[in-house]
Amino acid sequence: MKSPGHLRIEEIKLLPGQEWGDDEAVWRFVRVTSGAAYWMDKARPRAFTEGELLVAGPAIHALIRASQLTVVVLHWFSFAPELLCGFFTVAERRILENGNAPAGGPLQFLPSTHPLTQRFDFLVRQRAPERALIERVEVLGLVAEFFGETLSERPATTTRPANAHHRFEQIVSPMPELELIRQTPEQLARLCGCSPRHFNRLFHERFGESPRALQTELRLLRARQLLSDTDDKIVQIALDSGYRSVSLFNALFKRRFGVSPSECRGKRAEGSPKDGAELPVNRREG
Repeated sequence: MKSPGHLRIEEIKLLPGQEWGDDEAVWRFVRVTSGAAYWMDKARPRAFTEGELLVAGPAIHALIRASQLTVVVLHWFSFAPELLCGFFTVAERRILENGNAPAGGPLQFLPSTHPLTQRFDFLVRQRAPERALIERVEVLGLVAEFFGETLSERPATTTRPANAHHRFEQIVSPMPELELIRQTPEQLARLCGCSPRHFNRLFHERFGESPRALQTELRLLRARQLLSDTDDKIVQIALDSGYRSVSLFNALFKRRFGVSPSECRGKRAEGSPKDGAELPVNRREG
């Protein structure tokens, strides 16, 4: 069963001595609502006490064990930047995909008195079916607050006349992803007042790849999101993602994700949890 926890608060109950594990490449926000637990890190195991909030980055394997004496109730959600295609700017996505973490690192234990912990506790207590959309928005706000200045743009200030590099930082770096994929590299180069060749060089220096390569990645991420969130036909999703050739779309999608668009939709449907279903204990996903 696939975890349903993206920007959605879930509850896990562990009997005494039971474990819950998660090794997905996403950010996990986990709070001990009641009981006493342990963070089972081979190098630095520690008590995970009631009221604490754990934040674990994508590279960290999460394993939590309940005390032998108490039932533990955890509330958690995950955050996967690739599932919010079109929401971030290209610069913000690069920061998130590179695993950049706020001060404190990719593994943090926030005490019950921390503002983010108290905010999470408030969201848990406000949970209700009719607040599902509001909850996801508020959870995303909590994530944004956690990353804070890590995602802040800091364009260089200068009194010199703007050149192509400065225009690039002012126009392209903060550009929303959906706007970026709707323009050709040639159009973007004109916005920066430079040749396509010079624009490609600026883009590669800033983001580590060519504009066409990044646009392909963003289009495929958008297609995967549409396959999950809509019932649109695959041919329509291909068009909405910028592909006029369905065969090319299918080939690129399978090369990127290892499955065809139809197989991806089938796996998503199989992995969709039923309402009220409990998450498995000590689960491992492929």
